[in-house]
Amino acid sequence: MIRAPIPNLVQEERRVEGPIAHYLGRVLRLHTGDTLIAFDPVSGREADALVVRAERGALVLRLGPVRTGSTRQGPPITLVQGLPKGDKCDAIVRDATELGATRIVVVLTRRSVVTLDPKRAPARRARWARIAQEAARQSGRSDCPRVELAWLWAEAIASVEAEASRFCLWERATDPLGPPLFAALASGKPLAFACGPEGGLEREEVEAARACGWNVASLGPRALRTETVAAAVLGAVCVWLTASGTGDP
Repeated sequence: MIRAPIPNLVQEERRVEGPIAHYLGRVLRLHTGDTLIAFDPVSGREADALVVRAERGALVLRLGPVRTGSTRQGPPITLVQGLPKGDKCDAIVRDATELGATRIVVVLTRRSVVTLDPKRAPARRARWARIAQEAARQSGRSDCPRVELAWLWAEAIASVEAEASRFCLWERATDPLGPPLFAALASGKPLAFACGPEGGLEREEVEAARACGWNVASLGPRALRTETVAAAVLGAVCVWLTASGTGDP
């Protein structure tokens, strides 16, 4: 079934414009009488929708009764990601959303190659939020992770609640991630993972995370690209939750 993000769902007729109308009308070529599922990325609720008519640059949808959507299962998961260069963050946000992250914090670190103009930062965050919405739609989620931008590493790691099982992933760490991660998964506590951009994290950043209560752990002997780390660790979490019957089937 086709899914589309529609904010503030209520049972009514709604005129949809902009990128969503373009996607439904021009890309998917929906016409009068076609059906889809509308979901609210913020509330995680959804509703059946009928295309009443197509207009120039818009679609009019009849939204049915609103219900609880097919949100992800399992503990809340935060990803703290050092800002990478180019469009790598787009892929990271997309993968993290598909694999169950509930919060994504993109943060400038000492080895971040790019810098952000404060005036352009809101537009970048909005772009990542749109990518998360699209990934939620494609993966069948009716909820969507919060995407935030932090300017300081200390601010980002301190923003994760102390009750969560927190893991700072560092290529020079000697303690493997597996045993403490599996223990954390069995406990059902919220999870958080932090990793650096290209070149990883500086030792001072790692020690700052450790001092804040984060476990410093290694993903193994192979050096992973920054855009691979989130997919690797969140994929492992997803498999464990599915196998244990506590996560998405």
